[in-house]
Amino acid sequence: MNIGQVITDRNYAVTPTDSKRYVLDKMADLRLAQLPVVKDDLFLGLISYESLSGRGNMDGRLEQLNVAYQQVHLFDTQHIYDAALFFQVHPLDLLPVLDEEHLYLGALTPLDVVDALGQTMSVNHPGGIIILEMGNRDNALSHIAHIVEAENTQILSSYVRMFADSSRLEVTIKVNKADISSIVAAFLRHDYTVKSTYNDENNRDNSRDRYEQLMNYINM
Repeated sequence: MNIGQVITDRNYAVTPTDSKRYVLDKMADLRLAQLPVVKDDLFLGLISYESLSGRGNMDGRLEQLNVAYQQVHLFDTQHIYDAALFFQVHPLDLLPVLDEEHLYLGALTPLDVVDALGQTMSVNHPGGIIILEMGNRDNALSHIAHIVEAENTQILSSYVRMFADSSRLEVTIKVNKADISSIVAAFLRHDYTVKSTYNDENNRDNSRDRYEQLMNYINM
């Protein structure tokens, strides 16, 4: 999934001829500390609340204030993982998205990226989750997929977590079945280390237990 497929534009952009008052009011309405500045569809950069605060002339236009714009953006053809890395590196509220001609296409917020990652990882699909621990030389995803498919199950998503200064890693897979007992048994038969498991049935059972404990406490 690339950024262009999940891009949103809720009228974030301002222009160099907009007044400081208008820009600050728009930041307050949108609850954002940065906004993209666009002229004739060309992205000029991000303007921040910090760069405007403390300056006089509330009715002065941006182009008159001699304010430096932040030159940060990504392109619509980049992967959604690049957007997640962007927000990890840059403490910003907004990600401007451009095309190859540097024309402004729209923007993403961190929440937009989380929603997109949820789609990528099939968060909304019911199923079970299995976390395997193994050596980094034992990470044969084709073999893992073969074991899962042999149990008449499909992998909905998977990702690998590596640890610094360690030869071990975690492989997390989500499958399209909530009852994963047979799959776990199959992994154990193939000498895999099953670090932990999660499934919808257990989550519902735990929620019911917590609800009953809460009601018992209230009725005491």
